[in-house]
Amino acid sequence: MMRLTLILLFCIQLGCVLAQPSYEKIYSGGAAGKFNLIELGSGNIMTILVNSSSVNITGTSIADSEGLIIHSHAYTIDTFLVMQSVKRYAANEFYFAGGYWKDSCMSTGTRRTYPVIGRMDSLGNILSVQHYALNAPECSNMAGDLHVLSGGGVIAWGTRDYRFFALKVDAAGEPAWAKRFSHRAAFQFIKELPGGDLLAGINMDTAGAVVARMDAEGNFLWCKSYIRPRGMVHDAVIESDDSFIITGFTDSTASTNSLQPYPPSYHPHLFMMKLNGEGEVQWCKGYDSEPNLWYSRNPSRIVRSLDGNYAVLATLGQPQHNFPLRPFLMKTDLNGDTLWTRSVGANDYAYSTMDLLAHSDGGYMLSGSILGDLPAMQTGLPYIFKTDSLGHFSCQDQPHPVQVLDLFPTDSSFTLTSVDGAVAYPAFLNDTIFDPIAVYDACIVTRVPAPMHSTARKVNIRPNPTTGSFTVEFTDPLTVDSFYSVYDAVGRLLFQRPLAKGQEREEIDLSRFGKGTYLVRITSREGVCNERVVVQ
Repeated sequence: MMRLTLILLFCIQLGCVLAQPSYEKIYSGGAAGKFNLIELGSGNIMTILVNSSSVNITGTSIADSEGLIIHSHAYTIDTFLVMQSVKRYAANEFYFAGGYWKDSCMSTGTRRTYPVIGRMDSLGNILSVQHYALNAPECSNMAGDLHVLSGGGVIAWGTRDYRFFALKVDAAGEPAWAKRFSHRAAFQFIKELPGGDLLAGINMDTAGAVVARMDAEGNFLWCKSYIRPRGMVHDAVIESDDSFIITGFTDSTASTNSLQPYPPSYHPHLFMMKLNGEGEVQWCKGYDSEPNLWYSRNPSRIVRSLDGNYAVLATLGQPQHNFPLRPFLMKTDLNGDTLWTRSVGANDYAYSTMDLLAHSDGGYMLSGSILGDLPAMQTGLPYIFKTDSLGHFSCQDQPHPVQVLDLFPTDSSFTLTSVDGAVAYPAFLNDTIFDPIAVYDACIVTRVPAPMHSTARKVNIRPNPTTGSFTVEFTDPLTVDSFYSVYDAVGRLLFQRPLAKGQEREEIDLSRFGKGTYLVRITSREGVCNERVVVQ
């Protein structure tokens, strides 16, 4: 008995964790937005994941301790477009944010996209939901992420560079304040500080990595740019002493063409930067990933580990081209010095990363998508991987040491102006029936079957390449109601729209997403047709 007590005391002092099961799972269907990983009190994981291979849906799922799906709840994509992010509010209550598609927009000839915020339980049952009209003329205001405040309210924001807004609502869903900015920029995070102020990270064209402090009413107390002109900020950990740890990349590439070689001067570093409450740099570490470059189109993520240190997730890129390669996970001490580094992935497959969770058993979980040469993987399948406390994966574990450098960024203050105000309106979500989600072991990734098959139906896309707008023409009129989905080069779903029975053509405009290669997937009960489009 005394020996057992001594062993337990030894483990407590060293932060031992007795059970850390690891797994690597791939899922049929799709995962939208942030692909959040939320640990429930039961130890199960809630996330944005549904089987969207046969119907036009979005929703949430729960996975058990082995990564197997034990529950899913889906909603039809109609006026409610997509669930982008889910965050915990209480033990069995969660906020979600996304987009609501209604009303016409004169400037674009399409419908307006409104931010939508709602509450649900862990099983996906909707408790309340509203959409919000901002007092600004812009037509596209989808909420890409949110943060739950200590008082029960929520702040939601747009995460793309043409959706630069933030919206705060109280616990009843009524707008407290809203700000829409005209700059080509986007919030990457907004987090509440211990005293009630807010810390925001912003990626802004030419201004680089921007960090700002706001009061509880959304007024800027200071706003500073650190790594110009092409630095990017991604995530933050709030410290108890009114300081912050920020992650991001020191450089980014404007090209979205995955086949275009990197510019010779392109050599980004992953960075961790500590700021005090006034935004002054305390230290900044850079991490060189040669021979691979960091894939800067996927944001880094940082969380606090159970022992008080930090874990950081990023995506390694191909050595020459703007394309993802493998997930990279590292643990650092409180000064940003590495304790261990890991990477994972099978050869001939490309992995992008989304979210990172420090699990209560001491291990780490990450989500993302995988692309490969199988038909099922051409547009990316979602995955969830879990490691042990030392970051070891169950298979395909690869070492990837990094060189740690001291960086010395300087800050530059500037101001931002906004159009303020928003009005709340009712929103409606419709439940739908869905196929079960198939789960595959990533350790035998080459044996994953395709969950769907190409249809014999032929389509023509003109023009292709295009400057943004093009026409999809069907050889024969559609015989059943269908829908189409548009994915970017890393398999991320951009939007989905319905196609009516009898329809012969559809006009699509991708100019707002920038240059690059996109995939248009047409789905019906008769099958699936995939077509690639190049925007120049």
